[in-house]
Amino acid sequence: DESCLRRYRKRCMQDMHQRLSFGPKYGYLFDLQSGEQFLEAIEKERKTITIIIHIYEDGIKACESLNSSLACLAAEYFMVRFCKIKASDTGAGDRFSPDILPTLLVYRGGE
Repeated sequence: DESCLRRYRKRCMQDMHQRLSFGPKYGYLFDLQSGEQFLEAIEKERKTITIIIHIYEDGIKACESLNSSLACLAAEYFMVRFCKIKASDTGAGDRFSPDILPTLLVYRGGE
């Protein structure tokens, strides 16, 4: 049937893309534990890699939903590095009050 054929085509394209790509592959949501890891994730990554960082806190429903969605996206877009970090672990927790969470930051080439 049509949906089976679409899934097969998608899988073939992913396999071919994976064989042809030479960059790092991630495939999961990284859990950053400190402000230092946060900075390293941005500064030490290859310039060609897109990094998406979710700043969150436990107990905020929107943050929990976004973490779940990002985990799914990370499995599908394995050439993008998806990360999450608690606002209180960033070292700048006062800048991320609960009323502005969840917050997504996107970096490429350290910017």
